[in-house]
Amino acid sequence: MSLMLALALLTTAPSAEPVNEYGYAPSCARWTSRTTPPRTIRVFRADLHRVDRVPFRLYVQRVMASGAWPAYKPMESLNDGAIVVKQYAWYEALRGHRTGWGQCFDIRDGGWGQYYRSDVTVHSRIRRAVRATWPISLRKNGRFFRTGWRGYGGRCGQVVNGWHLFEDGVTDCARRGMGWRHILRVYLDPVAIR
Repeated sequence: MSLMLALALLTTAPSAEPVNEYGYAPSCARWTSRTTPPRTIRVFRADLHRVDRVPFRLYVQRVMASGAWPAYKPMESLNDGAIVVKQYAWYEALRGHRTGWGQCFDIRDGGWGQYYRSDVTVHSRIRRAVRATWPISLRKNGRFFRTGWRGYGGRCGQVVNGWHLFEDGVTDCARRGMGWRHILRVYLDPVAIR
């Protein structure tokens, strides 16, 4: 019985550090603006056991070039990819995270974040998409939200959940002549594009 009471107290005891609106310790969340993206982002390179500070725009370009949104995709698809890659990482920067050894970071490389390679060559089409959409951010019900994407998705609008872009479907929408704003609305409505 005393073991059960001790476990209950441990799970209900307040944390030593207050949490922010996202449920994460604010001591690692160094960015607070939801209207201006951060200048740099701290990327936890788990395989390398280190945190790299990367210019944020370059980070978005490298994630896209690492396979998230390949340069051969239609330009409208690349524009949407640039927006969701940026907003996902920006959202994570607002939360803040801590490594097992106590170092702060904004986003993790790989399966628990976005696949990032520092040695990848960024195609000019990706740079153009990031530059063209850099001022854009998204809101759902008036709130900045975490976007996401998946590589599958069939035809344009075939798989929709309001939170993710589905790359195959987005590509199909772009090939049908839809603009990037229209595509975002197909996949993320209700969404405000700022």
